[in-house]
Amino acid sequence: MTDYSKDKLLSRLDSPRIVFIFVTIMFLLFVSPYIIKGWDVWINQFDNLDQISYIGIFDGAFRGQFTPSDDMPENFLPGMEPIFRVSILSVQKLFWQFGFFPGFVINEMVYRILGFIGFYLLLRRLFMRDMPRIFPAILALSYSFLPFWPQGGLSIAGLPLLTWTLLLIVNKERLPLAYFLIVLYTLYSGFFLTGIFVIMALFVITMLMMIRRKPFWRLAIPMILMTAIYVAVYYSFFVIVFIEKIPTNRSQILLASENLVKILNEFFLAFFTKSHLHAHSYQKYLLLPVSIIGLIAMFRRRDYPWRWLMFLLAGFILFCATIFSLYRYQPFNDFYASLNFGFDYSRFYFLTPPVWYMMAGITVAFFIGTLRWKRTVTIICLTLLLAQLGINYSKSSWKAWVKKPSLREVMSTEQFDRITSFLEENEPGFSKESSRIGCVGFAPAIANFNGFKTLGAYCPSYPLHLKDDFLEILAGDMEKNKILKQYMEKWGSQLYLFDHRIFINMIDQRALRKRYPFTTCEWNLEILREKGVDLLFSTTPITNAREAGLTPVAKDVDDYYHFYIYRL
Repeated sequence: MTDYSKDKLLSRLDSPRIVFIFVTIMFLLFVSPYIIKGWDVWINQFDNLDQISYIGIFDGAFRGQFTPSDDMPENFLPGMEPIFRVSILSVQKLFWQFGFFPGFVINEMVYRILGFIGFYLLLRRLFMRDMPRIFPAILALSYSFLPFWPQGGLSIAGLPLLTWTLLLIVNKERLPLAYFLIVLYTLYSGFFLTGIFVIMALFVITMLMMIRRKPFWRLAIPMILMTAIYVAVYYSFFVIVFIEKIPTNRSQILLASENLVKILNEFFLAFFTKSHLHAHSYQKYLLLPVSIIGLIAMFRRRDYPWRWLMFLLAGFILFCATIFSLYRYQPFNDFYASLNFGFDYSRFYFLTPPVWYMMAGITVAFFIGTLRWKRTVTIICLTLLLAQLGINYSKSSWKAWVKKPSLREVMSTEQFDRITSFLEENEPGFSKESSRIGCVGFAPAIANFNGFKTLGAYCPSYPLHLKDDFLEILAGDMEKNKILKQYMEKWGSQLYLFDHRIFINMIDQRALRKRYPFTTCEWNLEILREKGVDLLFSTTPITNAREAGLTPVAKDVDDYYHFYIYRL
């Protein structure tokens, strides 16, 4: 170990006590909006709150079932086979037993703490073991502060922890702990988010170890274990695809194919500066230039021990950029689409966020370890890492403080309770247990959260015949909006009663009302009635309601949503 006692600055930066206090304060700062503001925080709606019904949240709590049965409650898509309604067993669902918001906050804290610990241990084990502890701590904090997809749990946040665990197994160290963490990661991550790509990567590494006559079984065993657990947990998918062979919407998902010039400019080159919605890394301003400088500096330093890892990680980034681009390149796209797999093989990019931080960490370690001006270099590197920490904080926790609408506004439980009371008193035959509503201008998951059965949901996978139903329901609107038509026919995971004006612009209801003060009924009401829809909840007035055969029932315009309710 390096002795930092001769330099007061380096000595303080290596103090376990100072590092622990700093990390604790930063984590408290991160979770403070959830604790202080409670339901008045901002939580991302897109691809998050808008799909909580699909993962089993109904009437304010988790009510999913892990095995199919004919008496399973059907809350959002009538006619969907029970096997599609099975919930995936995961650690997050344990937290939701405390209620949705408490469970959300617990989940945010747990996977981020595990993400920090895993990255810190990995950095200390590899190239930062002889550096002041504050450096791996800040780098690990920056990583754990990324705006991860909450429903993904450890999928991306836990990749460094998984890597550290695999290193323990390869070196036959602390095996009981290592295999416990393998199981934890698998149960706390998404198979189609990162799991399948982790297994692919492990398979390649295992084959290389076998070819080089290395003890490949040390990685083969955890790979087989992870595969077995994923298959058990996601058994409903394998039943649907391989046993019952039910056609799903995934077989019709198509990406817009692009020519080579557009692929190079908007996908390959952009891959190095932009982040995916569910795999943010924010490498553009600091991590990318620092990594490029590090690659250039290490190119001629063949004696640097971590040079090989730096170039391996850079090669992986290039590989992911290439795969990401090919997936959208017309010749490859057209051929792959003809196979009807519906699987996005380009999602190796979900593995790239920790790679950018590892590359920046190797660069920092390289310059601090090789340059003469230790104090100056240390201060510069420390400033850069703190700046990245600030960027990531501003993109995640800071938004929870300042952005609108708040979770309380989005869920509007008091407003829905008020409407429920009114309908029970004034609408003959209305019952939340049996009546079904259509949602116009807002996500059906919000109504589901408030205990309403709906027609419509955010569904990544569902029976293909239901998509056909929605294409008929939306035929009138799709004729007036070609982008909506393409959106539904080529993707269609959002089974909503889209209005051709509003389309997907429903995240902020205040902005929606300003841009779209009214809507018109173009939906196929006959099919809506066949699906059991009794009422329509629209966030803007339907101007041709009576002509279309809708009867106004009530309106509630004194809250975040302006609801206009119609009877079919």
